[in-house]
Amino acid sequence: MSLDSFNHKKDEEMRESYETTLKDNKKDAVAFLKNISRKEVERKRSVTFSITESQLKKMDTAALKNGFKNRSEFLASIIDAI
Repeated sequence: MSLDSFNHKKDEEMRESYETTLKDNKKDAVAFLKNISRKEVERKRSVTFSITESQLKKMDTAALKNGFKNRSEFLASIIDAI
């Protein structure tokens, strides 16, 4: 449905636009899924250590800013990079 519902040319343009968008998104999704590889799962173990409240806040802020779910994932990535 176009903005001008009695204009068949605009209706056709809108339909073609939707079809193109849907086809492009499908190709991107397939390419994305092909690039995913399963990382070997390693058993996790809880550890305890002490850091200050301000350090925790910095870690939380940095984790969210960089797209991590929580500070544990962020810290694990930092350790993996060593």
